Amino acid sequence: MTPVPPLPRALDPALEAAIFARAGAVDEAAAFPADDIAALAAVGLTAAPLPVASGGVALGLTIATVPELHDLLTAVGRASLTVGRLFEGHVNAAKLVARYGGPSRVIAAEVAAGRISGVWNAERGAGLRATRVDGGWRLDGTKIHCSGAGSIRRPLLTARDEGDAVRLFLPDLTDPGVTIDLSVWRANGMRGTATGTVGFAGVIVPDAAAVGGPGDYYRSPLFSGGAWRVLAVQLGGVERVLRLHAARLTASGRAGDPVFRARFARAAGNFEAARLLVAEAACRAEDDGESGEIDAYVDLARSMFEELALGVVDATRRNVGLGTFIAPDPLDRCLRDLETYLRQPFVDASRDHAAAWLLDHGSVF
Repeated sequence: MTPVPPLPRALDPALEAAIFARAGAVDEAAAFPADDIAALAAVGLTAAPLPVASGGVALGLTIATVPELHDLLTAVGRASLTVGRLFEGHVNAAKLVARYGGPSRVIAAEVAAGRISGVWNAERGAGLRATRVDGGWRLDGTKIHCSGAGSIRRPLLTARDEGDAVRLFLPDLTDPGVTIDLSVWRANGMRGTATGTVGFAGVIVPDAAAVGGPGDYYRSPLFSGGAWRVLAVQLGGVERVLRLHAARLTASGRAGDPVFRARFARAAGNFEAARLLVAEAACRAEDDGESGEIDAYVDLARSMFEELALGVVDATRRNVGLGTFIAPDPLDRCLRDLETYLRQPFVDASRDHAAAWLLDHGSVF
């Protein structure tokens, strides 16, 4: 494997600009951003979250590297939320495999081949079932909202065993029992994530490609606490919107109007509050703290971040006007991607859980 260079705290500005410049074409074609993933791989960033023994630098695996991971995720999100979504999924897969015990070499081999992994959990109805067979497991059923479907070969996914316990597997999607349907992804934003429905019919996964034990995926605090990484990517998208908003006001001459400045100030204040909130959530989530408090803090951060980000969206649309709804204006794409990506599951439940924890623990963290 190619040696991983010293890791920067964020993307090289030229690489960030190149990814942003390609984002419009990726959106228009609704195509997987292969060139951008290749660019991240070329500078060692797809290998970085792997353990050192597997050719990485253990980025995000220790508290000492959390600031670097935070800054990197935000920079990738600032360049493209589509690429950020895919990259964060890859980081999540590498972290789960390293944490719970599993074949990091599988993901390392994918990185060496220029591919990424990801985490696929969403499903409807019976979902995906895992049945014990000699030497491994048989997968049958369907996963939905699989980002990178058709391009990711070895995703980390969840399946329920005969006892209804959730287990983790790294199947090989070149198996003939795998079917992939990308036609279902007709979202208004995040079009280039190549999200689809993936079916499994008698797909055998050897024990060597199983990760951890029953229930590990939802184990606290890594499951709820790890949501800070999604917020870090989204923060980059919010920052990009704010920068485009400012540039548009200056170019139009409206920067001198106090009404427009007031709206912009609200957006800038929301961004700053979100930035501080995500930084604190990252530190708390990866520190050796009490799991219930970590879950509650990140759950609160999730709900507050959504409100703050939507405030930025609203102020931007009001100030810039119709252009924010018309392609190929970059603000149209960036706002569509952000609004789509903000639709995370169970935000109301997260808010309620945080409130319940606070009411039981003195009302403040």
